[in-house]
Order: sequence, then structure tokens, then C-alpha cells
Amino acid sequence: MSDRKCWVEHSGIVLHTVGEFDVIHCESCGFKHIIPIPDEEELARIYKHEYHVKDKPLMLQHQLEDEEWHKTTNAARLESIEKQLKRKGSILDIGSGNGFFLKQAMELDWQARGVEPSDKAAEYCRSLGLDVVHGIFDQACADSIGKFDVVHLWEVLEHLPDPISMIALCRQVLNPGGLIVIGVPNDYNKLQRIMHEDLGEKPWWLAPPHHINFFNRNSLERLLRRLDFEPLHYETTFPMELFLLMGKNYLQDPQLGRECHAMRKELELNLTRTGNRDVLDKLYSSLAEAGFGRHAVLMAGKKD
Repeated sequence: MSDRKCWVEHSGIVLHTVGEFDVIHCESCGFKHIIPIPDEEELARIYKHEYHVKDKPLMLQHQLEDEEWHKTTNAARLESIEKQLKRKGSILDIGSGNGFFLKQAMELDWQARGVEPSDKAAEYCRSLGLDVVHGIFDQACADSIGKFDVVHLWEVLEHLPDPISMIALCRQVLNPGGLIVIGVPNDYNKLQRIMHEDLGEKPWWLAPPHHINFFNRNSLERLLRRLDFEPLHYETTFPMELFLLMGKNYLQDPQLGRECHAMRKELELNLTRTGNRDVLDKLYSSLAEAGFGRHAVLMAGKKD
């Protein structure tokens, strides 16, 4: 497609159309997102009451099955954050879900606090003894929650109608010299394009209205620089699209998807258990430089 569309102050070339939504590369935002952008109040209702019940009913079950892997990956991320910050400190986890990252941070002697809109997830976090604010991270929350050395957002920005305002609020609650850590799906990447354009698979990564925005390294770095952050470290996670290219089409087969995920877990756990985490880090560093990886993970420092 090459049509150009405008919606309110957003305009750009249409990349895909899914139902009533168009995906554009927005000229004003500098990243890809859908138009029309869903109503903020409706999204708040979905994530408060429905997301962990209707849309992701097995999320907690799968996370508990993957507990050892979550501990390993979260510990590695926290170690990477500590290297950038040069110490441990206070961390705010926005969109803390069922609290696995938050719990790991607390156990590793970080001062950890979370914000989570889902009724079900916030209740589970509190059952674990975690300090979680049940609600939306908005201006009122930012004004009252205090200051932190690190703000962590994992799989959050892609869901928001206004990610620019969210990052501005994160900047507000960061101490001088603080870090923002963002993990988002690395969408419209080369492996996805091969599957879609060359092998005829539909663009499965498009899931409006839940996924509103689509980022990669370049668009994330531009966005953070625009809001007075300096990118410091970039990494990616395992490129799950490799399984598709190897003939394991899990897109309509949740059980096969779990099997592929199990193979990815085994790779990472085996290298970690045997004291060879450095091998995994080098592998993923190479993949990140090539633009491959299911998630794009960027750490950036607050400019004062």
C-alpha cells in the first residue's frame, strides 16, 4: 500500500489495514501506529477488568510454568540495569502484571514498587507481598508516587494511546541521572517481512486495538532523544520468527507455540546453568546489531 492518510494530527503512509484500523508510519510521532487511535477510557476499562481475564486468561498459568526462566531472564536484565546505573537503587515497574519482575528486583535488594491497572494482576501482586499501586500511571499517580532511580516498562508502550506523554511522566518521576528501561515488541522487523512479503503469511503481529504502536531500535531512540534521554544500551530477545522460517508455524497453534517457547527457554537456561551466560549475551548482542529479536530493549539516561 502507498496511500497516505490523516487522522486528527497524525498522518503518514498506510502500511497495512486491519478491519477498521490503518497502520501508518506517523510523520509527527516518528513511529508506526494505528489510526484511529482507540479511546483512552475504553482502553482503561479493558486493561482494568478484561485483559488478564478474557484476553490473556492463561498468562499467570504460563508464567508459573516458566518461573525458573523468568527468574533467570529478569536477573540478567536487572544485572544489565545495574551496570548502566553503576549501583542498585529504587525501581518503578509500570505495568507490573503478575509481579514476576518486581518480585525478582525486591529479592535482589532493589527498592521496588509497581503500578498495575488490572484488578486480577494487582491482587496477585499483593498476595505476593509486593508494593503495587492499583491503577493507571497518569499525572495524578506521577505526582504522588515519589522519585526513582529506574523506571521499567515491559510490554507497555505498544498498548498506549499516547506513549509520548507516558515517557514524559516517567521523566518526571526519575531522579537526576536516572534510567528508563523500555521493552517492546520489535515489529516490522526483517524476519517478519520475509514471512509476510516473501512467504505469504499474514502480518500476525498486528493486533488492534490492543497493540496500537510499533517500534524498533531507531524509532525508540528517536523518541527518547526527543524527550531528553540519552540512549545507553540496546539489546534484543530471542527472534521467535526463526521458528516460523524453520517450518514451525505456531501462529494458529498455541500448543506448538508453547513447544517453540520451551526450546527457546532450554537454550537460555542451559547456557545460564552451565555458567556460559556470556555466550548467550554475545549471541544476542550480534542479533541486536543485525536488527533481529522478538523484543527491542532500550536503556536510556535522563539528561539533567
